[in-house]
Amino acid sequence: MKKIRIISVLFVAIVTLSSCSKYEKLLKKSDNETKYKLGMECYNKGKYRYAAKFFEPVLLYLRGTERDDSVNFYYAKAYYLSGDPYTAEYYFDMFKRTFPRSAFAEEATFLYAACLYSQSHRPELDQVPTIKCITAINEYLYTFPTGNQEYRKKSEEVLKELQQRLVNKSFMAAKLYFKIEDYRSAIKSFKNHLQDYPDSNHREEALFLILKSSYLYATHSKYDKRRERYQSAIDEYLNFTSEFPVSEYKKEVENMYATAVKATQFGSKSLENSNKDIQTNN
Repeated sequence: MKKIRIISVLFVAIVTLSSCSKYEKLLKKSDNETKYKLGMECYNKGKYRYAAKFFEPVLLYLRGTERDDSVNFYYAKAYYLSGDPYTAEYYFDMFKRTFPRSAFAEEATFLYAACLYSQSHRPELDQVPTIKCITAINEYLYTFPTGNQEYRKKSEEVLKELQQRLVNKSFMAAKLYFKIEDYRSAIKSFKNHLQDYPDSNHREEALFLILKSSYLYATHSKYDKRRERYQSAIDEYLNFTSEFPVSEYKKEVENMYATAVKATQFGSKSLENSNKDIQTNN
């Protein structure tokens, strides 16, 4: 059985090399019309890298003809199907700008966005590709409002996913400030998050961490600054409880509020011991 497997692998390798050698020779010797036909033949057989190689020299030859848009489209799509979204992105972008009335325009616009989607990153990383992809999807949806329903459905699903990725990125950036105990920056970042994404699915936690950051900021402040900053924490307590009167954070919220009220009424020095009893998990 082992010998049979080895022979089979060698046979496939020989056939593949023979096929590659054949296409390389044809690529060098064929005229443009033959290259176009061979490009389509390779494309239909799933040999996308060779299809792109055959199409490339034909692009100039067919410029301005009735096949101009088709060869450019299949050239871009060959790169896309061969697993090269970066090159495909460039050529799909060129295509949709050059041939906006082509029969391939909708698919090219959709696949341009698909290329960008494949380049987007998880929330912890740079989200420039994500923003670029969102712009491309919105362009597709706006340009083809009655287009392919499968494309539209997929675009709308991906759009929601990418928008959530930006929400998560914003929240995680604010939470990082909290983790490194830069409470002033954390407060500002969480408030910016809620301003940018008022319907954020992190809203409750963000409001809680604004309150907690305000409380800890006051706790770690100089004595003469504490009263004013504890008052800010009380304001954030009121903001939080007005939106989330029932919350998993209720016990900790009430403890922070009680301490802040005492600080504003009686001064902060007498509260040093009670502060130790407050749970301030970062």
